[in-house]
Amino acid sequence: MARIVVVDDEPALLRLMQTFLSRQGHEVVCCGTGGEGIAKVTAAPSEFELAVLDHWLPDMSGTDLLHQVLAASNAIRVLVCSGSLLNLDGLGLEDLSRVSFLQKPYSPAKLVTAVDELLQR
Repeated sequence: MARIVVVDDEPALLRLMQTFLSRQGHEVVCCGTGGEGIAKVTAAPSEFELAVLDHWLPDMSGTDLLHQVLAASNAIRVLVCSGSLLNLDGLGLEDLSRVSFLQKPYSPAKLVTAVDELLQR
């Protein structure tokens, strides 16, 4: 399965995502801040197939984090999660084929489906 970095500032949600994705056979690395997440990805960009990113983080904008993660690896895919609607077309991305959006709150099944669909692209 895939190695996934998950970035979210809500500890309970971070634990739930780790639990559900691990049950699907994925190796999950959790980060509580955008800075920690980008540090993990840039330190080993080829080790991660997917990043699950909260769009609203206290230490940096989710859009900045998204751009930095995509720049760090030409192969990584990114699932952006937010309680607010997000128009991916308005983020200035050259290639939307590696990015998807999941509206919070979501069920574990929707998270697993979104991750599986993005990994299959």
